[in-house]
Amino acid sequence: MSETKFLETADAIGARLCRDALWSGRRCNWLGDAMEYVDLRWQVAHRAFGPDLYSGTSGIALFLAHLFASTREIIFKKTAEGAADCALSQMERFKTNGDFGFYSGLTGIAYALVEIGELLGREEFVQKGLEILETIPRQGITSQSWDVVSGSAGVIPVMLKLHRRYNKDFFLDIVFQHGEMLLASANRGNEGWSWKTLQMGAEKDLTGFSHGTAGIAWAFLELHVKFKEQRFLHAAQEALRYERRWYDPQQENWPDFRSLGETGGTTGFGAAWCHGAPGIGLSRVRAYQILQDATCRAEAEAAIRTTTRTLQTSVQSGQGNYSLCHGNSGNAELLLYAGEVLADKDGMKTVLNVAEDGLQKYQVGRNPWPCGVLNGGETPNLMLGLAGIGYFYLRLHDRKNVPSILLVAPD
Repeated sequence: MSETKFLETADAIGARLCRDALWSGRRCNWLGDAMEYVDLRWQVAHRAFGPDLYSGTSGIALFLAHLFASTREIIFKKTAEGAADCALSQMERFKTNGDFGFYSGLTGIAYALVEIGELLGREEFVQKGLEILETIPRQGITSQSWDVVSGSAGVIPVMLKLHRRYNKDFFLDIVFQHGEMLLASANRGNEGWSWKTLQMGAEKDLTGFSHGTAGIAWAFLELHVKFKEQRFLHAAQEALRYERRWYDPQQENWPDFRSLGETGGTTGFGAAWCHGAPGIGLSRVRAYQILQDATCRAEAEAAIRTTTRTLQTSVQSGQGNYSLCHGNSGNAELLLYAGEVLADKDGMKTVLNVAEDGLQKYQVGRNPWPCGVLNGGETPNLMLGLAGIGYFYLRLHDRKNVPSILLVAPD
Protein backbone atom coordinates (compact mmCIF):
# COMPACT_ATOMS: atom_id res chain seq x y z
CA MET A 1 0.00 0.00 0.00
CA SER A 2 1.34 3.41 -0.91
CA GLU A 3 2.06 5.70 2.03
CA THR A 4 0.12 8.37 0.13
CA LYS A 5 -3.01 6.51 1.18
CA PHE A 6 -2.14 7.13 4.82
CA LEU A 7 -2.18 10.86 4.16
CA GLU A 8 -5.37 10.53 2.12
CA THR A 9 -7.05 8.74 5.02
CA ALA A 10 -5.95 11.40 7.50
CA ASP A 11 -7.10 14.05 5.02
CA ALA A 12 -10.55 12.46 4.72
CA ILE A 13 -10.94 12.31 8.50
CA GLY A 14 -9.80 15.91 8.81
CA ALA A 15 -12.30 17.00 6.16
CA ARG A 16 -15.11 15.31 8.10
CA LEU A 17 -14.06 17.07 11.29
CA CYS A 18 -14.09 20.41 9.49
CA ARG A 19 -17.51 19.65 8.00
CA ASP A 20 -18.99 18.72 11.38
CA ALA A 21 -17.54 21.63 13.38
CA LEU A 22 -20.12 23.91 15.03
CA TRP A 23 -19.09 27.54 14.81
CA SER A 24 -19.82 30.58 16.97
CA GLY A 25 -17.89 33.57 15.73
CA ARG A 26 -14.19 32.64 15.61
CA ARG A 27 -14.62 29.53 17.77
CA CYS A 28 -15.70 26.01 16.90
CA ASN A 29 -16.61 22.88 18.84
CA TRP A 30 -18.06 19.46 18.09
CA LEU A 31 -20.78 17.13 19.33
CA GLY A 32 -19.96 13.50 20.02
CA ASP A 33 -20.34 10.55 22.34
CA ALA A 34 -18.63 10.51 25.73
CA MET A 35 -18.90 8.59 28.99
CA GLU A 36 -20.58 10.55 31.77
CA TYR A 37 -21.34 9.57 35.37
CA VAL A 38 -25.10 10.14 35.50
CA ASP A 39 -27.66 8.70 37.94
CA LEU A 40 -24.94 6.81 39.85
CA ARG A 41 -23.63 4.96 36.81
CA TRP A 42 -21.44 5.46 33.75
CA GLN A 43 -23.39 5.88 30.54
CA VAL A 44 -23.00 7.29 27.04
CA ALA A 45 -23.84 10.96 26.64
CA HIS A 46 -23.91 12.99 23.42
CA ARG A 47 -22.43 16.39 24.17
CA ALA A 48 -20.13 19.25 23.21
CA PHE A 49 -16.54 19.08 24.40
CA GLY A 50 -14.28 20.94 26.79
CA PRO A 51 -10.77 22.27 26.08
CA ASP A 52 -8.61 19.35 27.29
CA LEU A 53 -6.15 17.42 25.13
CA TYR A 54 -7.64 13.96 25.82
CA SER A 55 -11.20 14.55 24.65
CA GLY A 56 -11.51 18.26 23.95
CA THR A 57 -10.98 20.89 21.31
CA SER A 58 -7.24 21.38 21.90
CA GLY A 59 -6.59 17.76 20.93
CA ILE A 60 -8.68 18.04 17.77
CA ALA A 61 -6.93 21.31 16.93
CA LEU A 62 -3.53 19.66 17.33
CA PHE A 63 -4.39 16.98 14.77
CA LEU A 64 -5.77 19.52 12.31
CA ALA A 65 -2.69 21.72 12.68
CA HIS A 66 -0.40 18.79 11.84
CA LEU A 67 -2.67 17.93 8.93
CA PHE A 68 -2.41 21.48 7.63
CA ALA A 69 1.39 21.28 7.85
CA SER A 70 1.29 18.15 5.66
CA THR A 71 -1.35 19.28 3.13
CA ARG A 72 -1.42 23.11 3.26
CA GLU A 73 -5.22 22.92 3.01
CA ILE A 74 -6.47 26.22 4.42
CA ILE A 75 -9.68 24.75 5.89
CA PHE A 76 -7.57 22.65 8.27
CA LYS A 77 -5.73 25.77 9.44
CA LYS A 78 -8.92 27.77 9.96
CA THR A 79 -10.66 24.98 11.87
CA ALA A 80 -7.59 24.32 14.02
CA GLU A 81 -7.51 28.01 14.92
CA GLY A 82 -11.22 27.97 15.76
CA ALA A 83 -10.81 24.92 17.99
CA ALA A 84 -7.78 26.47 19.74
CA ASP A 85 -9.73 29.68 20.34
CA CYS A 86 -12.56 27.61 21.78
CA ALA A 87 -10.12 25.90 24.15
CA LEU A 88 -8.76 29.27 25.29
CA SER A 89 -12.28 30.50 26.00
CA GLN A 90 -12.85 27.64 28.47
CA MET A 91 -9.63 27.86 30.47
CA GLU A 92 -11.19 29.20 33.67
CA ARG A 93 -12.71 25.82 34.55
CA PHE A 94 -9.24 24.30 34.88
CA LYS A 95 -7.81 27.24 36.78
CA THR A 96 -10.72 26.88 39.20
CA ASN A 97 -10.52 23.12 39.77
CA GLY A 98 -6.71 22.95 39.74
CA ASP A 99 -6.43 20.30 37.01
CA PHE A 100 -2.89 20.78 35.73
CA GLY A 101 -2.52 17.38 34.00
CA PHE A 102 -1.21 16.74 30.52
CA TYR A 103 -4.08 14.75 29.01
CA SER A 104 -6.73 16.08 31.39
CA GLY A 105 -5.84 19.69 32.09
CA LEU A 106 -3.75 22.84 31.71
CA THR A 107 -0.40 21.34 30.70
CA GLY A 108 -1.89 19.49 27.73
CA ILE A 109 -3.87 22.49 26.52
CA ALA A 110 -0.79 24.70 26.77
CA TYR A 111 1.41 22.13 24.99
CA ALA A 112 -1.15 21.89 22.19
CA LEU A 113 -1.24 25.69 21.86
CA VAL A 114 2.54 25.85 21.55
CA GLU A 115 2.60 23.12 18.91
CA ILE A 116 -0.35 24.61 17.03
CA GLY A 117 1.21 28.05 17.08
CA GLU A 118 4.44 26.70 15.62
CA LEU A 119 2.68 24.67 12.93
CA LEU A 120 0.33 27.46 11.86
CA GLY A 121 2.70 30.39 12.26
CA ARG A 122 0.57 31.87 15.05
CA GLU A 123 3.03 33.29 17.59
CA GLU A 124 0.21 34.42 19.88
CA PHE A 125 -0.79 30.79 20.47
CA VAL A 126 2.82 29.94 21.34
CA GLN A 127 3.09 32.79 23.80
CA LYS A 128 -0.26 31.99 25.41
CA GLY A 129 0.78 28.36 25.81
CA LEU A 130 4.05 29.38 27.47
CA GLU A 131 2.20 31.77 29.78
CA ILE A 132 -0.15 29.00 30.88
CA LEU A 133 2.74 26.59 31.48
CA GLU A 134 4.44 29.11 33.76
CA THR A 135 1.35 29.05 36.02
CA ILE A 136 1.39 25.27 36.56
CA PRO A 137 1.48 24.69 40.34
CA ARG A 138 4.86 23.71 41.78
CA GLN A 139 3.84 22.64 45.27
CA GLY A 140 0.87 21.83 47.45
CA ILE A 141 -0.49 19.32 44.93
CA THR A 142 -3.42 17.31 46.24
CA SER A 143 -2.91 13.61 46.82
CA GLN A 144 -3.21 11.17 43.93
CA SER A 145 -2.28 13.73 41.25
CA TRP A 146 0.72 11.69 40.25
CA ASP A 147 0.05 9.77 37.05
CA VAL A 148 0.67 10.43 33.35
CA VAL A 149 -2.92 11.35 32.48
CA SER A 150 -3.67 13.92 35.16
CA GLY A 151 -0.59 14.32 37.34
CA SER A 152 3.08 15.05 37.77
CA ALA A 153 4.32 12.09 35.71
CA GLY A 154 2.68 13.55 32.61
CA VAL A 155 3.90 17.09 33.27
CA ILE A 156 7.61 16.28 33.72
CA PRO A 157 8.53 14.89 30.25
CA VAL A 158 6.51 17.57 28.44
CA MET A 159 8.19 20.39 30.36
CA LEU A 160 11.61 18.88 29.64
CA LYS A 161 10.76 18.64 25.94
CA LEU A 162 9.73 22.28 25.77
CA HIS A 163 12.72 23.43 27.84
CA ARG A 164 15.02 22.15 25.12
CA ARG A 165 13.12 24.26 22.64
CA TYR A 166 12.60 27.47 24.63
CA ASN A 167 15.25 27.31 27.40
CA LYS A 168 13.15 29.07 30.02
CA ASP A 169 14.17 28.52 33.64
CA PHE A 170 10.63 27.98 34.90
CA PHE A 171 10.41 24.66 33.05
CA LEU A 172 13.22 23.18 35.13
CA ASP A 173 11.86 24.65 38.35
CA ILE A 174 8.47 23.04 37.71
CA VAL A 175 9.81 19.59 36.78
CA PHE A 176 12.19 19.52 39.73
CA GLN A 177 9.41 20.40 42.18
CA HIS A 178 7.09 17.79 40.67
CA GLY A 179 9.88 15.24 40.91
CA GLU A 180 10.25 16.07 44.60
CA MET A 181 6.52 15.60 45.14
CA LEU A 182 6.56 12.25 43.37
CA LEU A 183 9.41 11.11 45.59
CA ALA A 184 7.59 12.21 48.73
CA SER A 185 4.32 10.54 47.73
CA ALA A 186 5.71 7.07 46.95
CA ASN A 187 4.41 4.06 48.85
CA ARG A 188 7.74 2.41 49.66
CA GLY A 189 7.41 -1.31 50.30
CA ASN A 190 9.47 -4.45 50.22
CA GLU A 191 8.29 -5.13 46.67
CA GLY A 192 9.25 -1.72 45.32
CA TRP A 193 7.66 1.71 45.13
CA SER A 194 4.16 2.46 43.91
CA TRP A 195 1.67 5.32 43.97
CA LYS A 196 -2.00 5.66 44.83
CA THR A 197 -3.37 7.24 41.68
CA LEU A 198 -7.09 6.48 41.77
CA GLN A 199 -9.62 7.57 44.38
CA MET A 200 -11.47 4.26 44.23
CA GLY A 201 -11.75 0.93 42.47
CA ALA A 202 -8.42 -0.79 43.16
CA GLU A 203 -7.07 -2.76 46.13
CA LYS A 204 -3.45 -2.42 45.00
CA ASP A 205 -1.55 0.46 43.47
CA LEU A 206 -1.81 0.18 39.71
CA THR A 207 0.62 -1.11 37.15
CA GLY A 208 0.46 0.42 33.68
CA PHE A 209 1.40 3.55 31.77
CA SER A 210 -1.47 6.02 32.03
CA HIS A 211 -2.35 5.62 35.72
CA GLY A 212 0.33 3.28 37.06
CA THR A 213 3.97 2.84 37.95
CA ALA A 214 5.26 2.41 34.36
CA GLY A 215 4.43 6.02 33.53
CA ILE A 216 5.85 7.31 36.81
CA ALA A 217 9.05 5.30 36.32
CA TRP A 218 9.39 6.90 32.88
CA ALA A 219 9.07 10.40 34.37
CA PHE A 220 11.81 9.64 36.89
CA LEU A 221 14.07 8.37 34.11
CA GLU A 222 13.64 11.63 32.21
CA LEU A 223 14.47 13.54 35.40
CA HIS A 224 17.60 11.42 35.81
CA VAL A 225 18.69 12.13 32.23
CA LYS A 226 18.31 15.88 32.82
CA PHE A 227 19.63 16.33 36.37
CA LYS A 228 21.92 13.29 36.74
CA GLU A 229 20.67 12.75 40.30
CA GLN A 230 20.94 9.19 41.62
CA ARG A 231 17.75 9.47 43.68
CA PHE A 232 15.66 9.93 40.53
CA LEU A 233 17.25 6.85 38.97
CA HIS A 234 16.69 4.91 42.19
CA ALA A 235 13.02 5.91 42.24
CA ALA A 236 12.61 4.73 38.63
CA GLN A 237 14.26 1.41 39.45
CA GLU A 238 12.02 0.93 42.49
CA ALA A 239 8.91 1.66 40.42
CA LEU A 240 10.03 -0.89 37.82
CA ARG A 241 10.69 -3.40 40.61
CA TYR A 242 7.12 -3.02 41.88
CA GLU A 243 5.74 -3.69 38.43
CA ARG A 244 8.03 -6.69 37.90
CA ARG A 245 6.61 -8.22 41.06
CA TRP A 246 3.26 -8.55 39.29
CA TYR A 247 4.40 -9.62 35.82
CA ASP A 248 2.71 -12.83 34.61
CA PRO A 249 5.04 -14.79 32.30
CA GLN A 250 2.19 -16.96 30.95
CA GLN A 251 0.19 -13.90 29.93
CA GLU A 252 3.32 -11.94 29.03
CA ASN A 253 1.48 -9.05 30.61
CA TRP A 254 0.92 -7.07 33.80
CA PRO A 255 -2.39 -7.16 35.72
CA ASP A 256 -4.94 -4.38 35.78
CA PHE A 257 -5.82 -4.10 39.46
CA ARG A 258 -8.88 -1.97 38.75
CA SER A 259 -10.70 -5.24 38.01
CA LEU A 260 -10.42 -6.28 41.66
CA GLY A 261 -12.22 -3.20 42.89
CA GLU A 262 -13.84 -2.93 46.29
CA THR A 263 -16.09 -5.93 45.80
CA GLY A 264 -13.45 -8.51 44.92
CA GLY A 265 -13.31 -10.46 41.69
CA THR A 266 -10.59 -11.83 39.47
CA THR A 267 -7.59 -9.94 38.18
CA GLY A 268 -7.77 -8.99 34.53
CA PHE A 269 -5.09 -8.10 32.01
CA GLY A 270 -5.49 -5.09 29.75
CA ALA A 271 -3.84 -4.73 26.37
CA ALA A 272 -3.86 -1.02 25.62
CA TRP A 273 -1.81 2.14 25.93
CA CYS A 274 -3.69 3.03 29.10
CA HIS A 275 -3.51 -0.33 30.88
CA GLY A 276 -1.42 -3.40 30.06
CA ALA A 277 1.43 -4.45 27.81
CA PRO A 278 1.28 -1.82 25.01
CA GLY A 279 1.72 1.17 27.31
CA ILE A 280 4.11 -0.60 29.65
CA GLY A 281 6.10 -1.62 26.59
CA LEU A 282 6.52 2.04 25.63
CA SER A 283 8.02 2.76 29.05
CA ARG A 284 10.40 -0.19 28.71
CA VAL A 285 11.58 0.73 25.22
CA ARG A 286 12.34 4.25 26.49
CA ALA A 287 14.00 2.80 29.62
CA TYR A 288 16.21 0.61 27.45
CA GLN A 289 17.02 3.59 25.25
CA ILE A 290 18.22 5.50 28.34
CA LEU A 291 19.77 2.74 30.45
CA GLN A 292 20.75 0.06 27.90
CA ASP A 293 19.44 -2.40 30.49
CA ALA A 294 18.91 -5.99 29.35
CA THR A 295 15.96 -6.59 31.68
CA CYS A 296 14.11 -3.56 30.32
CA ARG A 297 14.73 -4.80 26.81
CA ALA A 298 13.41 -8.27 27.66
CA GLU A 299 10.28 -6.73 29.17
CA ALA A 300 9.85 -4.55 26.09
CA GLU A 301 10.10 -7.60 23.84
CA ALA A 302 7.50 -9.46 25.92
CA ALA A 303 5.17 -6.47 25.65
CA ILE A 304 5.75 -6.32 21.90
CA ARG A 305 4.78 -9.98 21.52
CA THR A 306 1.57 -9.47 23.52
CA THR A 307 0.72 -6.30 21.62
CA THR A 308 1.35 -8.00 18.28
CA ARG A 309 -0.99 -10.84 19.20
CA THR A 310 -3.63 -8.34 20.32
CA LEU A 311 -3.45 -6.42 17.04
CA GLN A 312 -3.52 -9.58 14.93
CA THR A 313 -6.56 -10.86 16.83
CA SER A 314 -8.33 -7.54 16.34
CA VAL A 315 -7.80 -7.67 12.59
CA GLN A 316 -8.80 -11.34 12.30
CA SER A 317 -11.92 -10.99 14.45
CA GLY A 318 -13.04 -7.62 13.10
CA GLN A 319 -13.62 -6.49 16.68
CA GLY A 320 -11.99 -3.80 18.76
CA ASN A 321 -11.64 -0.11 18.04
CA TYR A 322 -9.08 2.24 16.50
CA SER A 323 -8.71 4.78 19.31
CA LEU A 324 -5.37 5.95 20.68
CA CYS A 325 -6.22 5.33 24.33
CA HIS A 326 -7.34 1.71 24.19
CA GLY A 327 -7.53 0.69 20.56
CA ASN A 328 -5.48 -0.38 17.57
CA SER A 329 -3.98 3.03 16.86
CA GLY A 330 -2.58 3.35 20.35
CA ASN A 331 -1.34 -0.23 20.46
CA ALA A 332 0.44 0.24 17.16
CA GLU A 333 2.50 3.07 18.67
CA LEU A 334 4.57 0.57 20.66
CA LEU A 335 5.53 -1.27 17.48
CA LEU A 336 6.39 2.00 15.73
CA TYR A 337 8.60 3.09 18.61
CA ALA A 338 10.24 -0.33 18.94
CA GLY A 339 10.96 -0.28 15.22
CA GLU A 340 12.96 2.91 15.69
CA VAL A 341 14.80 2.02 18.92
CA LEU A 342 15.15 -1.77 18.71
CA ALA A 343 15.23 -2.09 14.91
CA ASP A 344 12.18 -4.40 15.07
CA LYS A 345 11.15 -4.71 11.42
CA ASP A 346 8.50 -7.38 12.02
CA GLY A 347 6.47 -4.97 14.13
CA MET A 348 6.15 -2.57 11.24
CA LYS A 349 4.60 -5.30 9.12
CA THR A 350 1.90 -5.74 11.77
CA VAL A 351 1.27 -1.99 11.92
CA LEU A 352 0.88 -1.77 8.15
CA ASN A 353 -1.53 -4.69 8.20
CA VAL A 354 -3.63 -2.98 10.89
CA ALA A 355 -3.57 0.30 8.97
CA GLU A 356 -4.58 -1.39 5.71
CA ASP A 357 -7.39 -3.28 7.43
CA GLY A 358 -8.82 -0.10 8.94
CA LEU A 359 -8.46 1.80 5.70
CA GLN A 360 -10.31 -0.83 3.68
CA LYS A 361 -13.10 -1.40 6.20
CA TYR A 362 -13.83 2.14 7.28
CA GLN A 363 -12.38 4.57 4.76
CA VAL A 364 -12.89 2.70 1.48
CA GLY A 365 -15.87 0.77 2.86
CA ARG A 366 -17.44 4.00 4.21
CA ASN A 367 -18.37 2.41 7.52
CA PRO A 368 -18.24 4.32 10.83
CA TRP A 369 -14.82 4.15 12.47
CA PRO A 370 -15.03 2.17 15.74
CA CYS A 371 -14.04 4.59 18.47
CA GLY A 372 -13.17 4.19 22.13
CA VAL A 373 -16.46 5.10 23.85
CA LEU A 374 -17.96 1.82 25.05
CA ASN A 375 -21.39 1.31 23.46
CA GLY A 376 -21.02 4.68 21.74
CA GLY A 377 -20.61 5.71 18.12
CA GLU A 378 -18.07 7.86 16.35
CA THR A 379 -16.68 10.72 18.41
CA PRO A 380 -14.41 13.50 17.15
CA ASN A 381 -11.77 13.77 19.86
CA LEU A 382 -8.08 12.87 20.04
CA MET A 383 -7.69 10.00 22.48
CA LEU A 384 -11.01 8.22 21.91
CA GLY A 385 -12.05 9.22 18.43
CA LEU A 386 -11.55 10.41 14.90
CA ALA A 387 -8.83 13.01 15.52
CA GLY A 388 -6.65 10.34 17.10
CA ILE A 389 -7.30 7.87 14.30
CA GLY A 390 -6.38 10.56 11.82
CA TYR A 391 -3.25 11.30 13.86
CA PHE A 392 -2.25 7.63 13.64
CA TYR A 393 -2.49 7.64 9.85
CA LEU A 394 -0.69 10.97 9.65
CA ARG A 395 2.16 9.54 11.74
CA LEU A 396 2.43 6.60 9.37
CA HIS A 397 2.76 9.09 6.53
CA ASP A 398 5.42 11.27 8.22
CA ARG A 399 6.81 10.09 11.58
CA LYS A 400 9.69 12.56 11.38
CA ASN A 401 7.43 15.59 11.61
CA VAL A 402 4.41 14.17 13.45
CA PRO A 403 5.65 13.15 16.92
CA SER A 404 4.02 10.60 19.17
CA ILE A 405 1.32 12.00 21.42
CA LEU A 406 1.41 8.84 23.59
CA LEU A 407 5.05 9.16 24.71
CA VAL A 408 5.93 12.85 24.61
CA ALA A 409 9.65 12.46 25.22
CA PRO A 410 12.25 15.24 25.01
CA ASP A 411 13.43 15.84 21.45
